[in-house]
Amino acid sequence: MTARDGGCIIPGCKAPAHWAEVHHVKPWAQNGPTTVDNGVLLCWFHHHTIDTSGWEIRMVKGSPQVRAPGLIDPQRLWRPPNRHRAHQVLTGPPNRD
Repeated sequence: MTARDGGCIIPGCKAPAHWAEVHHVKPWAQNGPTTVDNGVLLCWFHHHTIDTSGWEIRMVKGSPQVRAPGLIDPQRLWRPPNRHRAHQVLTGPPNRD
């Protein structure tokens, strides 16, 4: 999950993987498996507010998709999460300062 998600999958959240918690997409209490294909990384805040915030998460072929609340995205489209900063490609030589 760390390699796939890089950190919290909610768009705009910059929490890195080492601050994240694992969230069952299909809840464990509803027989959701504890597997990589059913888990995503969420920061503490998003993990503890996911059921009341309006954000939705689903898995499609082992990759997460998110749907924003209507106030953020009136069309409520399912989208892959923004690539986390952990996945950004360096475009030049490292800054050695």
